[in-house]
Amino acid sequence: MFQYLHLFLKCVMKEYITLEEIKKHLNIDFSDDDTYLADIVTVAQMSVERAINAPLSEHEENGALNPMLKHAIKILAGNFYANREPVSFATPNVIPYTLAYLIRPFKKYQ
Repeated sequence: MFQYLHLFLKCVMKEYITLEEIKKHLNIDFSDDDTYLADIVTVAQMSVERAINAPLSEHEENGALNPMLKHAIKILAGNFYANREPVSFATPNVIPYTLAYLIRPFKKYQ
């Protein structure tokens, strides 16, 4: 099912983070999770768009996404990859100056 979602969204949505980029960001050197990684990058990208209340295309310069938003997508995708379930058995700690910090300047308040 995920592979079909990814194919559909890939046709509709511009890809700002490549599979190679997310694998490098996460230090992954195997291909077993490639489809899953592509899917969570798409979900992370959609999530960042919703968080800032604007399409990411509004923050492109010369066809490239603002680097702060690009990194926010990578951080969120990395979090989705590392935490596949909605529960944690460790005490969660918020790391300052990450996702919220990166997207705050782009958020449109309606």
